[in-house]
Amino acid sequence: MNKKSLLLFSLLHFTILFSLQSQNTDRPNVILILADDLGYSDIGCYGGEIKTPALDQMANGGMRLTSMYNAGMCVISRSSMLTGKWWPKVGYCIKNEMNIAQKLKASGYRTGLIGKWHLNGEPNDKGFDYFFGFLGGYSSYYKGGKDYRINKKPFNNFGDDFYSTDAFTDYAIDFINPEKNKNNKPFFLYLSYQSPHNPLQAPKEQIMAHRGKYLKGWQAIRNARIKNQIKFGIINKETPLPDYPKNLPNWDTLTPEQKDLEDLRMSVYAAMVERMDNGIDKLLHALEANGQIENTLILFMSDNGTDSFSVMDDVMLKKGLLPGDVGSNYQPGTGWAYASVTPNRLYKISQHNGGVKTGAIAYWPKGIKKKGAIYTEDLHMVDIMPTILDLTNSYKKDKSISDNYVGESFSSIFKGQKFNRKSALYFQFMDNRAIRTKNYSLVEVDGSGWEIYNTKKDPLETNDLSQTLNKKTSKLDKKWLNWWKEQSNEPSYTPKSTATSIHYTPQGDKGSGRQYVPTAMPHKLKEKYSIN
Repeated sequence: MNKKSLLLFSLLHFTILFSLQSQNTDRPNVILILADDLGYSDIGCYGGEIKTPALDQMANGGMRLTSMYNAGMCVISRSSMLTGKWWPKVGYCIKNEMNIAQKLKASGYRTGLIGKWHLNGEPNDKGFDYFFGFLGGYSSYYKGGKDYRINKKPFNNFGDDFYSTDAFTDYAIDFINPEKNKNNKPFFLYLSYQSPHNPLQAPKEQIMAHRGKYLKGWQAIRNARIKNQIKFGIINKETPLPDYPKNLPNWDTLTPEQKDLEDLRMSVYAAMVERMDNGIDKLLHALEANGQIENTLILFMSDNGTDSFSVMDDVMLKKGLLPGDVGSNYQPGTGWAYASVTPNRLYKISQHNGGVKTGAIAYWPKGIKKKGAIYTEDLHMVDIMPTILDLTNSYKKDKSISDNYVGESFSSIFKGQKFNRKSALYFQFMDNRAIRTKNYSLVEVDGSGWEIYNTKKDPLETNDLSQTLNKKTSKLDKKWLNWWKEQSNEPSYTPKSTATSIHYTPQGDKGSGRQYVPTAMPHKLKEKYSIN
């Protein structure tokens, strides 16, 4: 090859290489951060008193998606989010469905999952190049468990300073390190925190920073959050608010011992959320230091509403364990779940807003036109996959990727344009179900019959119109049933009752739900987390 040919070849090689690198650089990195059982109003930018400066920064520099729906239950939300399809069709295993990691990997992305999996199989067989975390639904924050993995290898290096939220943050920062990406590929990171899912465990010094703050009670906390939400523009001051739940005692009727343990319970929960935000702050700083933050799309949300149960309290007290202790397994309970889902009704597993609405955030300095915007139209986690595939140009990169999803891409909102949903949203778990259209929600809790709400006038589902809107109820009921039959391949709908479950009990807040009886702080354990 003569010098002229060699020069031309070198220029051509450089041009092609530069073009490929430019294409990879232009395509955004994507980080999907999923909290676990986080309430709608727990973080600061959604009205909460818990200090979450990193998430608040993302909201102020990005967008709050205030009507993002999930499925009310961990595995259902995750199945739909990762496949873009309704869960009865894909099941919990997503066995025969190509998920978002597989699609992005095929289109040139490096893919990683850090944290909780909670679906069948293993992430490395489902399109993830890298995995660190656990396979099941929950684990000890300090001691881990037998289902922890680094890729497919068992992980048991749980030292004295191990805390899973911190570990997930550290591994996430390591994954995005450009030095680990020799091929200059854009990355997709699914950062699946366990926080603040039970067991309620956090470092003692962080717990004690909150002790005493919650002695004012869950109603006072809820009222303060509503004031913030009105100030932020998340709800209007004219919006009708739900009545106080009939199955929740008034705070003033509790004994000092009950108030003490409830204060500790929420202090641990707040510390867990705060610790997660500390980790997100470290991740943002790492992105900035790596020069990646401008073109990284970060989506933050929760897989369902707050856990309202407290089924292990008696067992824990017999073992001498309190919320926060290593080896304990406490849940938030109905009172703090009521505060956490503010301003909504009901909780995890319910298909009312409190169970299925998440305080979501989108952050993307390069790609979001109107910083600090609040987007109020209905979105769903089933829309996540088609939206990400759209924004990453994955349809163009891999011709095998079709748009055969029930979810709809809402990528237009980042450009400041409207998103017009074409179809209804559907929900079901055990004997809880719902269908939501542009103007109505048809919802059932604990198999107690349909309730229907005009969500334009009554977005928080306070005024049940089922006695007067018979035709509308019948029409939406038929629509929901057709969806169920088509998705589940079942000839009819036969729900499993929450009343027969050892894990879930009736939640109905209008008199049908099980009464919440707060646990009292035993005198012999009081000094463990003493306020004085």
